[in-house]
Amino acid sequence: MIGLLSACSRAPEPIQYGKDACTHCRMTIMDKRFAAEIVTAKGKVFKFDAAECMADFLKEKPEIATNENSIFLVSDFNHPGQFVDARKSFFLNDNSLTSPMGGNLAAFSSENSAKELQKDKSARIYNWGLLLKSR
Repeated sequence: MIGLLSACSRAPEPIQYGKDACTHCRMTIMDKRFAAEIVTAKGKVFKFDAAECMADFLKEKPEIATNENSIFLVSDFNHPGQFVDARKSFFLNDNSLTSPMGGNLAAFSSENSAKELQKDKSARIYNWGLLLKSR
């Protein structure tokens, strides 16, 4: 009975840096500044080495992306390893950032935090909806 209840839980799992592989690109998740995670409505967990991998994965899985009961988490770049709700986050795409997949994309818990780190004048800041549309 306990096994069945835990199998249906909808909670994030800790990422084992240096051991877990990205669901999308299969690279080992190493950098706490860029990691991301999805927990589906059914409790399945997907881990990513970068927000761009998560966004690309969701493009291929619209049934997960559009499910309001899915949980989307991104690591706050200013607080590596601390996950925040991706739907409420802001994403800076700046050439001064070097994310694992080379997308130069980092997540922040506030728009001001993203603007403070913006170095390239051509850099873009996205909210969750715009990020998904841009992929």
